[in-house]
Amino acid sequence: MSRARIAMCVLAGLGSFAIVVALLLPTLVYDRLAVTPLDIAATTVATTAEGAGGEVLDARTITGPGPLSIATDVPLVLQRYITVEDPSDADRVTFQVGATVRRADRDGDAGLLTASVDRVTSDRRTGLPVEPTGSLQTTVDSPAVPLPRMGLQHRFPFDTQPITYTVYDATAWTSFEANFVEELTMEGLPIYHFRSIVTEADLSTTTQSPINSVTLPASKWGLGDGDEPITMKRWYSNVRDIYVEPSSGSLVWGQETPYQYFARDPKIPEVTIFRASLALDETGRLEQVASARDAANKLAWLTSRGPLLGYAVGGACLVGAVAAGVIGSRRARSPEPTRRHADEDERASV
Repeated sequence: MSRARIAMCVLAGLGSFAIVVALLLPTLVYDRLAVTPLDIAATTVATTAEGAGGEVLDARTITGPGPLSIATDVPLVLQRYITVEDPSDADRVTFQVGATVRRADRDGDAGLLTASVDRVTSDRRTGLPVEPTGSLQTTVDSPAVPLPRMGLQHRFPFDTQPITYTVYDATAWTSFEANFVEELTMEGLPIYHFRSIVTEADLSTTTQSPINSVTLPASKWGLGDGDEPITMKRWYSNVRDIYVEPSSGSLVWGQETPYQYFARDPKIPEVTIFRASLALDETGRLEQVASARDAANKLAWLTSRGPLLGYAVGGACLVGAVAAGVIGSRRARSPEPTRRHADEDERASV
């Protein structure tokens, strides 16, 4: 076999292989590799802005003497530590999130407002909850309670779209819509901004807490000097802004304005339980953006860069194979002169 024919076969094989790889990367390979990692271990911190602290009810004054006491301008810190636990496998991942809310102006246990451990098992591709059911533990002395849920929680799906999604709210123990707001850039990275609004949610209908419905004398509520018993429910509102890197579904930043209050009529708040504006701190934002950028770059090799490179290499190899075939064909049609013809040419030249 001539060298040209060998080159043609080799180039044709390489070109076909490169094109097949280019076809498989955004389909079969993407489906297998575009999944939530199983080695997640991260801490995020959200805080109130300097000089814009929150409002916090002193829970001890509910049972103590005197009227209810509410502290204002309190610096607050919300810390979450997220890890991957069992059961986790090729199709599902179990997130465990330990969360605390603290007063930054107090040390140790005196500053702890709430603590919880939340677990949820999600599909590694869509981010939606799957079996087993989730659970939540809010006190050290009590076991976690089973807590089924719907909606996205710790991440959005791969290839997030600018549409409305359902997200789970860990305070209300139920789900709400997250509407697409805008596309923007963050550190040069394309980001989708979603907003979930919770209004006048009756926590007594979805959560378990001894303060979901409280009966106290009117004087305790600050409603005069009488001892007439008045019952109020615990209500909840929030505006949560969620920022997502769309190709990987990674959450890169977030801020929220939770507001819990006692009231007889949800439209007329009477006693604040907790109110604050919390946002992921700058260190956490930069870390989340860097992690999302890395994930997006890897996915780009599956969806765009890799296929384009494969098609380019494959096309070049196939063109080379055709060229090698043409050269080989021309050589086959033009045989070298025989010895007799060579001798005649030599005599003619003499």
